[in-house]
Amino acid sequence: MIRRATTEDIDLIWHIADAAFGSSPWPKSVFEHDLASPRTAYFIGDGGFVGVTTILDEAEIVSVAVHPDYQKQGVAQNIFKHIFNMKQVTRFLLEVSAKNGGAQALYRKLGFTEYYRREKYYRNGDDAIMMEKKID
Repeated sequence: MIRRATTEDIDLIWHIADAAFGSSPWPKSVFEHDLASPRTAYFIGDGGFVGVTTILDEAEIVSVAVHPDYQKQGVAQNIFKHIFNMKQVTRFLLEVSAKNGGAQALYRKLGFTEYYRREKYYRNGDDAIMMEKKID
């Protein structure tokens, strides 16, 4: 079951991110801030989450993480399919590291296409690929 996160889910979200990335790239305070914002929502599925910030008819995917015990089981895909039903959103945006081929493949499978590349965007010098999915 996929549900919208509440502030009571901060520890769960942080734990998933910490496990997924080896060390969470975000402190808990980022999740606290996001969950307090009326424009940002996190959706939790079995062992994973997707964070989304909406402005007017666009939604930016701000974070995606799946606990290693649940990876490659369709968790992120199921959460994305849920958020694609958000009312009034006609365009979803995200960025992904040019070196993260697995995530890029998932996003393409979900209908995202590349629209821009930010060279040396990340601290480690990796490029970011900007992707979008339009909803009719």
